[in-house]
Amino acid sequence: MKSTSRKSILLFIMYCLLITPYANAQTKDNPLLIPELMDFTLMRCDFNTKIKDKQQIEDALQSGFNAIYTANDRTLVEQANGKGIIPLSNYTLSKYKSIVPYKNHPITTFVFARERSDGYTRNAIIDQCFVEYACDTLYGSPQWIKKLIDNSLEIHSRLISNNRKLMVSITNKSSLPYTLSIKKTDGLQTEQNTLSLDGKKETIIYFTGNPIDQYEYLISTKVQNTRLTDGKQLTYTFRIPGTLYLEGTIPTNRLSIIPQPNSITPIKNEEWFTIDKQTRIIARTPKAKEPLHFLTDRLGTVANLTLPVAKTTKDDNNTIIFSRTNDPGLGKEGYSLRATKRNIQIEANEPSGFFYAVQTLLQLLPSQIYSSQREDYSTWDVPAVEIKDVPRFEYRGLHLDVGRHLYPVEFIKKYIDLLSMQKMNRFHWHLTDDQGWRIEIKKYPKLTEIGSIRKETIKNRYTAQGPLLFDNTPYGGFYTQKEIKEIVQYAKERYVTVIPEIDLPGHMLAALATYPELGCTGGPYEVGTRWGIYDDVLCAGNEKIYPFIEDILKEVFELFPCEYVHIGGDECPKTRWKACPKCQAKMKTENLKDEHELQSYVIRRVEKFLNDNGKKLIGWDEILEGGIAPNATLMSWRGVVAGITAAKSGHPVIMTPNTHVYLDHYQTNMDIAPLGNGRVASLEWTYSYDPIPNELTPEEALHIKGIQANVWSEYLRTTEMVEYMTYPRANAVAEIGWTFLENRSWEDYTKRLQQQFERWRYYNLNYAPHYKQPIGVHHK
Repeated sequence: MKSTSRKSILLFIMYCLLITPYANAQTKDNPLLIPELMDFTLMRCDFNTKIKDKQQIEDALQSGFNAIYTANDRTLVEQANGKGIIPLSNYTLSKYKSIVPYKNHPITTFVFARERSDGYTRNAIIDQCFVEYACDTLYGSPQWIKKLIDNSLEIHSRLISNNRKLMVSITNKSSLPYTLSIKKTDGLQTEQNTLSLDGKKETIIYFTGNPIDQYEYLISTKVQNTRLTDGKQLTYTFRIPGTLYLEGTIPTNRLSIIPQPNSITPIKNEEWFTIDKQTRIIARTPKAKEPLHFLTDRLGTVANLTLPVAKTTKDDNNTIIFSRTNDPGLGKEGYSLRATKRNIQIEANEPSGFFYAVQTLLQLLPSQIYSSQREDYSTWDVPAVEIKDVPRFEYRGLHLDVGRHLYPVEFIKKYIDLLSMQKMNRFHWHLTDDQGWRIEIKKYPKLTEIGSIRKETIKNRYTAQGPLLFDNTPYGGFYTQKEIKEIVQYAKERYVTVIPEIDLPGHMLAALATYPELGCTGGPYEVGTRWGIYDDVLCAGNEKIYPFIEDILKEVFELFPCEYVHIGGDECPKTRWKACPKCQAKMKTENLKDEHELQSYVIRRVEKFLNDNGKKLIGWDEILEGGIAPNATLMSWRGVVAGITAAKSGHPVIMTPNTHVYLDHYQTNMDIAPLGNGRVASLEWTYSYDPIPNELTPEEALHIKGIQANVWSEYLRTTEMVEYMTYPRANAVAEIGWTFLENRSWEDYTKRLQQQFERWRYYNLNYAPHYKQPIGVHHK
């Protein structure tokens, strides 16, 4: 008994000694302040202590921790969650140890961790940044150390001494100190070579120049108290504005084009080209006739400039000239644009190239050009610039689910307008699902009479554990074939291909509610009222489903002239098939070893029908299970593994991983964001994605045809919420799809994005403002 008591006392003393440094460093009077991060959980951890009981959880909480090491103990995990403290697993600890660059663990540690939809922190820590507070040194990945600094610093500047000196104020909002050694000042001079940015303090630095007449200056530094995983110090660059910016003597649009052109060069010593009432448009090729309407219509509506269009001109002064070229390097969608004081010259091979040139030209004009009404603006100037531009990928898509929530025709047109403005060329229209059938099929009118209406809708987040709250209000609607034809034509005029999705054999509950004989049990079924996955799917062993599918697809072919039809193929539980005599008999007849091969049988049969009718099949990555159909194109949504597998087998692949480009996922911290799906996928996280996996050889990478962002609508009841969740992240995906990797830069993108926010403001878009910089504050 005495021995046990002594052992307990010794353990308690050791634990108190262990947590004492934390308590000293983080008292209630002097807390350790860290910047708020929208897209990550910033964990204050104790990796040295394995928590063994509830009291240690309380002690850690009182000592300022928000994460503890519980070693997968289920009881302790539940207790920690109950206290709002994050339990870390053995796997998390192993990931942490694998990136710690020295043997002794730091005294105070911060770890970035992604968030999951269930409120828990994801076990796998991605690209960690952690802080050794004891010696004021930051260790970890450069991307996230830079993010930590970006969120810590607030930079203001103003001109003094008759505009010959810049006074720059840098406020460190955190209590983490940063020591910056200045390496390059972009032509300015300063007497200070080292900046000590103490925590919670403002630091003033002066720069002089003769003159200070640039738009902005880049100040490059080394952060002395950082150690990256390769042992080097972080290079950190911040921008400060020059005279032209601060005095407002230069137009704010400084070539802020999104997606970033792959070759863009300002023409030095040239003035601006001004579009006025004397400007003439010259269309030297009929291929430019339709695209240039998007320029003339907007100039007429917004700028009150009704410009004549001619085929030729004797004098090309004050003209915008569209000419056809035979440059194989431009392909079908590329273009070149040269703007000088004298004129603007645009060249392309095909109409789509002229269309994208017009979209670039509109972005070179003041943001008011995107208004829906007359704007009184003094001069409609275009900066002198030379651009030669081609897309990186042929497929650049944006998806919208209308099965869960339906949106008006006019909004669908606006959605198409927006994606075409940013040079996207595919609109993936998800038209059917468990919760609603949204496309009129004349041979089966009951699909919309019954299948388009659910009796009520879940109001809260769906989890299998519940509880489920419903609104007790019927919800429904669909698009007529006339409306669909109108939308498809509208998209075609904007060089957007509409790809319909009829999801099968799963996600067919709305159809089963209408025709219960097509299911394994015969029903009764009802249109889905909650989200998630349902066990009831089309009966693969019932021969009646195949003429039903084919009849529907025949009408789809008439409505959508594109070469592709998306048939879903995802999230099809095999529960009913395993118990269904017809399905089991079909497996035996076709010599199929399991239900996954039975699903592949359905997909292959549908693909043959599509191919026989001159169409190609696209499916989600589950179509790999049981063997992919011979000519199928795969959309890799559950990460990138399926895309890698399909590309290696020679199948066309469109990358659409839910980790980065599912735009119904949260874009900021879940605690402050509107109800959404999935994990956090911030704008920065989305922009960081590259569709070409490292695992592919250059030859295999040719099978990656492009990228698509998906917008699922379970929690998006209104068009305003769709816009809020989609933008600006869809804009980042547009740049991923168009701009070659070597020409992409997150820092430059966020700078250009500020101008894009202004365009969207005039266009009346309800974008998410998380990355919008306050007016009058010049950030990094």
